[in-house]
Amino acid sequence: MKQLLIALLIPVLLTACGTATPASTPEPAGTDDSLSIPTVRTTPVATFTPVPPPTETPLPTPSAQVITPDNLNLLRAVRDLGRHPMAIYGVAVSADAQLVASASADGRVRVFDTVTGAQLYELAAHEDIAYAVAFSPDASRLASGGRDRTVQLWQPLSGERIIGIRTPGEDFRVAFSPEGSRFAATGYYSAIGEVWDAETGGSLFTLEGHETRLRAVAWDPQGRYLATSDQNGVILIRDAADGTPVHTIYQYVGEPISLAFSPDGVLLAVGTTRGNLTTWDVETQELVQTWFPHAGEVWGLAWAPNGKMLISSGADGAVRFWDPDTKERLRSITDHRSPVRGLAISLDGTAIVSGGDDRRVMLWRVE
Repeated sequence: MKQLLIALLIPVLLTACGTATPASTPEPAGTDDSLSIPTVRTTPVATFTPVPPPTETPLPTPSAQVITPDNLNLLRAVRDLGRHPMAIYGVAVSADAQLVASASADGRVRVFDTVTGAQLYELAAHEDIAYAVAFSPDASRLASGGRDRTVQLWQPLSGERIIGIRTPGEDFRVAFSPEGSRFAATGYYSAIGEVWDAETGGSLFTLEGHETRLRAVAWDPQGRYLATSDQNGVILIRDAADGTPVHTIYQYVGEPISLAFSPDGVLLAVGTTRGNLTTWDVETQELVQTWFPHAGEVWGLAWAPNGKMLISSGADGAVRFWDPDTKERLRSITDHRSPVRGLAISLDGTAIVSGGDDRRVMLWRVE
């Protein structure tokens, strides 16, 4: 009995003395600073690494000098955008000269950043040669045409394809209207071109009136006219609103494969397969000048924004600069050393881009 009583009293005495075994749930750490154990904190593992904001260090700023006859001796190839897998058929440069696009025989359209020289996108939708590319004035759209008889409409800043359009013929030339709301395409194996809505790619109207295969298309920068040319040398000057032909020009020597309106819309420059270049008065359809700037096809034409210089590229591998009034050659560039099929100048007049059979795309600025 005595032993049983002692056994029952021991737990009570131990509890009173504070030596009892702690309960299974511990007290919160740190209630007694002298006895607390440091808490271990684990850092969560990141599942996404955010892109850091742009640094304040500016990228190299390209020259902003407008290219003129007076500074042509300072024109330099500031960017060689690398050798492509196959020949370059078409090039384009955005209005502010920040983006360049190329169309290649491998069917790919490539977009480049001119400040860094980096390729931003390789756009693959054409199933054959990509012949032509063109930016809208605000660079929100990029159109491309190809041998596969399709026109593709892209968002160049994201690389997203908006729509692909099946056409009657191979699309050799594409061009945006000066306000950017529409674009047109013409090409081989069809006497009918077409104009589409630049936002949706929906068809607006066809370009009829030719009796043989189309070769080129160009918009009047003033927004009044749209010109198309065909294999027989017939050039139709159309009302830009609906494509109705209003004037006809007959190019008797060579097939007109390149067209370019002067900035004021008064003259139309025409380059042909015979190597000759002509300028025509749009309103009177009178021949103003004719000369032979290249030995072979005149693939590319572009006017300087001030209208005081006409630029051509050709099968002889040269890019040449001309006084359109006197036909004086102001400068010749032969860096490509093979046919130069693609030629474009930015609307701000600060950059020229060229591309050719040497598989190179080059950006030219005054430095």
